[in-house]
Parts: sequence; structure tokens; C-alpha cells
Amino acid sequence: MSLQFILGGSGSGKTSRLYTELIRQSVNEPDTQYFAIVPEQFTMQTQKEIVSLHPSFGVMNIDIVSFKRLAYRIFEELAVVNPQVLDDMGKSMVLRKVAADKKKSLVFYKEHLSKAGFISQLKSMLSELYQYGITPDMLKEKIPENLSPVLAQKLSDITVVYEGFKDYIEGKFITSEEILDVLCKVLPKSELIKNSVITLDGYTGFTPVQYRILELFFRYSKKVMITVTMDPAVNMSRKTGVQELFYMSRQMIKKLNDLAMETGISREKDILLTDHPAVRFVKDTDHSPCSLDFLEQNLYRYTGRSFIGQPESIHLYQTRNPSEEIAFVIRSMEENIRKNGLRYRDMAVITGSLSSYANEMIHQFQLNHVPFFLDDKKSILKNPMVELIRAAIEIVQKDFSYESVFRYIRTGLVVSQDQTDQADRLENYVIAMGIRGFKKWNAEFEGWYKGARELNLLELNQFKAELMEPLHHLREEFKREDSTVKTMTAAVTALLMETGIEEKMIGFEKKFQEMGEFALAKEYGQVYGLVMDLFDRLAGLLGDEHVSRREYGEILDAGFAEIKVGVIPAAVDRVVVGDITRTRLDHIKVLYFVGVNDGLVPVKKEKGSLFTDREREFLSNHEIELAPTSMEEGFRQRFYLYLALTKPEKELVLSYAAMDGSGKSMRPSTLIGELKKLFPGLKEQAPGEAGVPLNYREAKSQLADGMRECGKNGGDLRLLELLKAFLSSPDHKEEARQLVEAAFYVYQQKGIGKAAAKALYGSVINGSVTRMEQYASCAYAHFLSYGLELMERQEYELAAMDIGNLFHDSIDLWFARMKEEGRDFKTLTEEERKTMVHECVTRVTEEYGNTVLKSSARNAYLAGKVERITDRTVWALSEQLKKGDFTPVGFEVSFSADDHLKAMRLPLSGDEAVHLRGRIDRMDLCEDEEAVYVKIIDYKSGSTAFDLTSLYYGLQLQLVVYMDAALEMEERKRPDKQVIPAGIFYYNINDPVVDKDGEMTQEEISGRILKQLRMNGLVNTDLNAIAHLDHEIESESDVIPVAMKNGIIQEARSSVAGGNRFSALRQYVQETLKTEGREILEGVIDVNPYKQGNKTACDYCPYHAVCGFDLKTQGYGFRKFKALKSEEIWPVIEGEAEEGEEHGNHLDRGTESSH
Repeated sequence: MSLQFILGGSGSGKTSRLYTELIRQSVNEPDTQYFAIVPEQFTMQTQKEIVSLHPSFGVMNIDIVSFKRLAYRIFEELAVVNPQVLDDMGKSMVLRKVAADKKKSLVFYKEHLSKAGFISQLKSMLSELYQYGITPDMLKEKIPENLSPVLAQKLSDITVVYEGFKDYIEGKFITSEEILDVLCKVLPKSELIKNSVITLDGYTGFTPVQYRILELFFRYSKKVMITVTMDPAVNMSRKTGVQELFYMSRQMIKKLNDLAMETGISREKDILLTDHPAVRFVKDTDHSPCSLDFLEQNLYRYTGRSFIGQPESIHLYQTRNPSEEIAFVIRSMEENIRKNGLRYRDMAVITGSLSSYANEMIHQFQLNHVPFFLDDKKSILKNPMVELIRAAIEIVQKDFSYESVFRYIRTGLVVSQDQTDQADRLENYVIAMGIRGFKKWNAEFEGWYKGARELNLLELNQFKAELMEPLHHLREEFKREDSTVKTMTAAVTALLMETGIEEKMIGFEKKFQEMGEFALAKEYGQVYGLVMDLFDRLAGLLGDEHVSRREYGEILDAGFAEIKVGVIPAAVDRVVVGDITRTRLDHIKVLYFVGVNDGLVPVKKEKGSLFTDREREFLSNHEIELAPTSMEEGFRQRFYLYLALTKPEKELVLSYAAMDGSGKSMRPSTLIGELKKLFPGLKEQAPGEAGVPLNYREAKSQLADGMRECGKNGGDLRLLELLKAFLSSPDHKEEARQLVEAAFYVYQQKGIGKAAAKALYGSVINGSVTRMEQYASCAYAHFLSYGLELMERQEYELAAMDIGNLFHDSIDLWFARMKEEGRDFKTLTEEERKTMVHECVTRVTEEYGNTVLKSSARNAYLAGKVERITDRTVWALSEQLKKGDFTPVGFEVSFSADDHLKAMRLPLSGDEAVHLRGRIDRMDLCEDEEAVYVKIIDYKSGSTAFDLTSLYYGLQLQLVVYMDAALEMEERKRPDKQVIPAGIFYYNINDPVVDKDGEMTQEEISGRILKQLRMNGLVNTDLNAIAHLDHEIESESDVIPVAMKNGIIQEARSSVAGGNRFSALRQYVQETLKTEGREILEGVIDVNPYKQGNKTACDYCPYHAVCGFDLKTQGYGFRKFKALKSEEIWPVIEGEAEEGEEHGNHLDRGTESSH
């Protein structure tokens, strides 16, 4: 019985020497049993190496095992009944249940149980306690009373859960960490171990239970050989600290030597591998020393030595971002293959943080058809099948909430490819109608919403029923009070059966195989079996337990979180991608180390440990030894970096990014500084200019980039040659043409043509004034809205437009009731007014939008707000009426071309015309001996103000059209009287707050509020009309935008126009509408939004994602509307009215283009 070490630095040939010796002895002594013990993830690679080295190309009497596999090997030999092992998945599920049961006994972690990831942290803590042999009793006995309250609470909670966990599994299961404890008990009986030769390779240290097994090896085996990565020249007698590079190796040797002395075995002379350059490294050149060997001898050794000259085998690159970094790596690999004769398998990529770089590497490697193997296990939490199960349980938990139902539907496993349109219609319906809760989902869909003209409710209900049926069964089981984990799991399994998930997953597996997506095919091929295995374990572990729906979901999530899908490399010739600790790299000629940035290298210890570093040190001082602290882990990381950087035989390429993927700046790792100290000649390089493209994809990328620059700055000869190559290829000629077009793209205004316009709109444009205003705002927005009829998704919520509708309807109903009941505004009391307002608002809100107002507390509050502001509005409107002689005669007065009004029927040419429709919010009349005066009011819930400039440019035509129609209607009714426009007004619905000055009376306060609620618009200068509008006016009216002095209108402070101007305005608006109508029917759809001051047509446009409007692209620009004064506008309007009467055309309005 003996112990022997093989000592040497990284790359010195320890593994080769060990296996050569192992094979030699196994051949010479065929009757002796040999065990090669390696970490679990290295067993396959080790087997491959030994087979390739063995003269018979087999393992013969050599067993390649991990500690765990050795345990099962010995259990098999001794006929020990394999204990039922609780793996991480089972452990998480049991912990979730135990923690929930013990919640009342917890103090510190009581509120942490439902937090994402906490059970995983708790599981890691228990695994750590098991690994280091810490029992609940030890936690109680070895801790003094005078510890901090926080640590005391933590230890108390962990002990409670730990004891509960052990009690639950006692006699039924053991944890995976306890397998080695069982091995320790039975190993002395093993004949396989007695007189065997055991080798251990690839270990940087051992856990306490592994040291116990090694002690048994020493006692019962013939010989133990262990490789240790350490400079053989290190003085073992000299005391060092944790900061020394080979501290872990020294500690391991010391512990093993102590065990050897305790067991009384002999120590054979160690094999020291001291040759330099080490066997792994190739010289940089025939005349220069090996920079990789120098790196191995000096990294983190602080010898003060530095490399003379340029390190030909070590390169450092700085890139802009991770995307550029990976693109550079791929290009460098392709060059190595093409110029240096390397294979993909000769190269590897490592990073300190696979999670930060994996997606980018997968994307670019696949895009460039680089074969690779990602040495990482993938969680199944995002797999569609798991997502479907979690969503189905959430549906039951959250009573068919919108989010949970469509999370379920959108997994891709419930709805087939040809049903996606139906699923979209269902979602639109559910959002628009506010379908929430099982009761609504279970009922027939009957209601309609705006934009649902082509919806087939019968088909929609059938589709919904098919989707919901499997969920009904799940809901019924989960509702039962006597449900157990077993019955709930059976219900979930039934759901999978009813939806045919197994067949669908097989279908996806085949599809991915055909696409060459072998990693995805492997994942989809495994997930169903893994989930069924989880269900079996769940039923076996917790089957008869009664849990709530929420607890069941949490237990299942804990199980899902532990399932990882491993993928076997699909090809021999592939690039290995991994991290600096887990990935085993052998026979690598070129190593690319990406992401050498601060925070990524050295790898930061993951947050989430239940103990802080200070608490771990405290426990260590009281004989509770646990995993290393963050500081100790930091020093360990340096050792892993040393191992990683010395893996390549020929070349080490390091790179770091200046910014992360989101554009945030990043610093280089401290490792870069260490390397620069060792290699003063090592300088950062930038990835070179793209040279000759390595493949078609890169050629296309270079051409696209070049053409983009060419469009700005002109091209070069190389770009021209590349373009010629594409144009001369029949397969790529069209692509090249499209790239050239894109590079020199200039937006040109092109219509759809008269024929297409007629197909869309017909010969007659039917619509509202708002439609024509939108055309004036942007022709393309009009085309999308009224030509293609694109609309935003309807949502079951109160939008600004809905609030406006509530105000309008409530005010109109109030005035209608005043008229119907014959009430007088002047005699109506405040109490009567408020009562009537309450009744009107209540009626409107009850009838509005499928009770949307009752769907949330916010909406209920808004309903109250509507009542308050409506009351303020009808008060103000009543007060305004009291000050004049007008009487409301119409509310929501509708008019259209069917009324045969000239204002509504605008002929264009031939059979073409514009037919308008509209609705006046309120129309008031006043009649005296000489005339009938007409007043038009439009209620606005925003801050709309009458603006002559906007009217001039066609953006605010509504009031004039309404007045035109009203005048025409009255002239028909009263042919014997002159009908005069008194004014067109906007009333802004509001409840203003005014400042109170001193001892103001209530009447004065009301007067100030009334003034703030004054209507804005355009008033006829006819003094009789003004007197009828406000007969109390003295200097400035509280009702209309008019100021007077000594009976004369102060035009500078008023918004007025004479009767002739009102007539010109009506004619001008008609001509504007005709011009717009002609353009629409000619097929004009220019992307031509206006800009007026800081306001543009794009500000609230819903079509941003469609139109492509971009000021950076030549040809696009705003139509700038000049700011004009009224004295500039009126002469043009009056002149155009005359021109329009004579010629029927429209004059240019002086807009200018802006780029």
C-alpha cells in the first residue's frame, strides 16, 4: 500500500504520464484491477484517451469512473440494494413542501419562501451541509450563545428546515451527497478495491467525504497515484497563505500526506515533471523562447520577471462590443483553417461568463455555419411544453386571467399553425370585451366591438370551446378540497394527453432534425420523458400530501428548475465553447478567451448564499467548515485562470469589449494588467479591416456595409470588384440589385393610381370632416386608415376618447331632458341641476362599454370625476345661456349627404363627389324681427382652441362645415327670414381651479371660474348677434371671445369676422374639401406629415411602424406650415373663395418642405 504524486505545472504532461504508467502496469499485471477516477464530466473523454493510448485499444482491466460511479460499481459487487437517491430535483420539491409546512416556525426566512430562487439557495445550503458532514445537532451544539441576532435567526431557521427535511426522507430516501457516506460504510468489504491500483486525475481538491474515501483507499488498495498541478520547485515546508497560486494543491498534498501517515502506508518517490518548455507548448519561432511556457512559469507568481520581445503566441484584442468580439473570433478561426491547416476541433472558445456570451455565440456560429459544442446544460423552464404546464396551472390559480390564458395559447403547442389567425381574433375579442375570469370564459361570446365587422362569433365560440375543454377538467380536479399531489399530477398528465403534447413534441424533434438544429431536436426529444419522470417522482415523494393550488405550482416549479438538458456533441470536428472552470479542453492548438472584462474575469461568486463571508468565517472558527468565502473563491479563480490560459499548444488569443450589448461601458479585467506586466510587448489590437470574405454570408455583409457607406461617402475599388462578382452570379444578381437600390434609396412620392383609388374608395368619398382633416394632416395616414382600414387593437379600458364620449353623452342627455321637461335654465335650482346631472351620468355610464366603468377602482373613480366635471360644465353652459338670448334647439344634430344639403354634397367631376356626414354637439338659435341667428357649439374634453391658421391649412374645418350645414337647414325652414351665423365655438370641458384673492364672495369666485370656461371660436361682428350672445358685455365678455370699448369691438382682443368673411370662409372650406377629394381619388398617398411650430402629424400617429418616415432618408420631410397672422390669412381666403367660384381650383398655401 503506497501513495505517489505526479507533480508538474499546467501542460507538463501529468495526465499523459499517469495514463502511460497506468496502461503499462495494467498490461504487465492483467490480474490486477485498476481504477482511473476522474470528475463526473470527464469520464467519457478519459475513456477515449486511455483507449487511444492502450496498445490493444481497449480499457481491459481499467475502470474509468467518478466517485459516484465507483459507489454504484461497489454496490453492485456487494449486492447492496441501491438506495433510493433523492437528486436535486426531488430535493427541491421536498424542500418546497417542508419549508411551507415549517413556515410558522421560521423567523428570518419566513417571508423569503415565495421569492424566486430561494428554494434553490436553500437546496444548495443543505447540499453544502451534507458535503461537509454538518448535521443539525452540530449546528445546535457548536455555536456559542453570544452570536449576532441575525446569524442566530438564520441558523435557527436552517436547522428547522434541515431537521424537517431529514425527518421527511428518513427511511425512504438518501440525498445524492449521502451516496458516498454509504460507500464509506461498505467499501472495506470490497474485493475490487483490495490490492487494486487507483489513480486520480483532474482534481484541484476534495470534499471531507471524499477524503474519507481516500483514507479507505490507502488502507485497502495496493497503490494510489494522484496528479497534482503545482510547480515541483515549490518549497512544501514554507508556510503560505490562501493568496498563493498553488495553495489548494499544497493543502491537498498536506492532507493526503497526513492521511498516509495516519494509515501507515508508504510514500513512493513522487514523479516531478520539470522540463521546459513544457511538453504541451510549441516554441514561438525557432529562435525565440516560448511565450506560453513563460506564461505558465510566471502568471500570478510575482517573480518580477518579464518577457523580452514580442510574445508571438499571445495576442490581445479590444473590440467595441461582444457582437464584434465574436465576429472577430469566427473570422480568425476561418483564417486559421484556410491558411494554417487547422481543424475546428483544434480550436476552442472560453469565457468567464457563459450566460453573458452564449446567445451571441450561438447566433453567430449558426449564422456562419461554424460547428460547435456548447459545454453547458440548458434549463427546460423556457421549453414550450413546460411553459404550457405552468400556464395551465396559473390559469386555474388566477381564475382564467387574460395573461395566463394567452400564455397557455401562445406556447405553440395548443394552437396549430393554421389556427393562428383564429387565436389572434380570439385575443382581440378578449381584450376588446374585457373577458376575465372563468364565468366569462365559460359563457357564450355574444357582444360586438368596433372593428369586429367580419368576426364570426359561431366559429369563435367553437374555437374557444376546443381550447377550454382540457382546462375544465384540470380546474375541476384542482378545485376539490380532497385533492392530493398525486391527483393533481394525474390531472396535469391528463391535460397533456388530451392536447396530444407527446406527438407534437415528437413532431418538433423531427422538424428540428430536418432543419439541422440538432441541439433543439435533442432538447425536444428529451423534455417529454424528463417531465413524465418528474411527475412520477413527485407522486412518489409527495403523492398523498394535501397542498393548495399555489403550493402545488411552486413545488412543480422547483422541480422544473432543476431539470437540465445535456447535449452530446453532434460532430467530432467542432469548436468547443465553455467556461474557465467546468470545461475540459485537451489537445487544443488555439484558445480564444473572450469577455476578459472586469466583473466577468475573474468570475464573481454568484449572489444568493444564505451566509455572508463574515458569517462563514465565524462558523469556521467554531469548527463548522463550509465552502470557501468570496475572498477565498477569488484566489481559487486565479488558479482556474492559470489552468485555462495554459491550455493551448500554439496560440492564446484574448479579447475584451469596450461596451456591453446595451451600450454600457465596460473595463478590461485585472488579468489584462497582469499579462501586460509579464509581457511589456503585448499591446491591444483592434480587429483588422475585413479582408477577402471567407464565405458567401460575409461577402454579402461586406457588400451591404460597403454600399451603405458608398451611399454617403463614395465607394472603393474593392467594393466595386465585390459588386461585380455578385452581379455576375445568376443566383445573387437580384440580391445585389436590391442592395444597390437600398444604398441609394431616395423616397419618391408615388400614388396608387386612379384605378386603385377607385377600387378602394369608389367614385364617391363618404366620410366625416375628421377624415378630410386627417388627409390634410398626412395623406399616407389617411390611406392606411380609410383605404386599408388599419386600426389599433380595441382595448377594454377607458381611453381619452371614451372619457370625452361620456362627457358628451351626459351633457347632451341633460340638455335633452331640460328641453323635454320644459325646464327653464334661469329658474333651475342648484339642487335640481345636480340631481339631474347625477341621473344623466348614471344612465350614460351604465349603458357605456359593457360595464367597463366597473372593471377597476380607477375606472370607478373616473366615473365620479365625470359626474363632477359634467355638473361644472352644465352650470357654466347654463350661465352662458342666461347671459344671452339663444335657446338650444338641437343636441347631437346629425346631417349627411342624404339630407341633400349642398354643404354635405360636394361635386368634383363626372360621377365623382365628396359626401360628408357629421353631428353637431349643440345648435342654438335666436330669432328677432329681422333675422334668425345660428350658434354652433362643439364640446371638447381636451384643450382644443379655434385657430384660423389651422383652418387655413385644412386641419380644422369641422366648425365651419357644421355652420354651413346648419345655415342651409335653417334657410330651408325659414325662407322668409335672413339666417345669420352668430358664431362657431369650442367649449373646453374642464373644472378649473382659480386663485382666491382676499375676501372674495362666492359670486366673485363663480365669476372668475365662468371666465376661465369661456367658449373660444369665431364671432360675427354683427352687433345684434353679439348682443344676443352676451347682452351683459361691457369691456370683455365672460361668454364669447369678444372685447368692446364704448360699443366698438376691439379686434386685437377678439376673435371676430364679418358676415362677408363668414361667407368666404364657408366657400374656402368647400373648395379645400373638393381639392382634397380630387387628390384622394387620384390616388395620392404621399408620406407628407405637416409640422406647425413644435406640433407635427406624427405626434400621436398610430402608424409609425408602417410608414417608414425617416428624416435621415433623402426625400422624406415635413410640410412646414408657416405661422401666419389673421391679416395675412383673410385676404387669401377671400381671394380663393372668388377664385373657387370662377375656376373651381385651389391656390397654393405657401407650405415649405423640411428635411
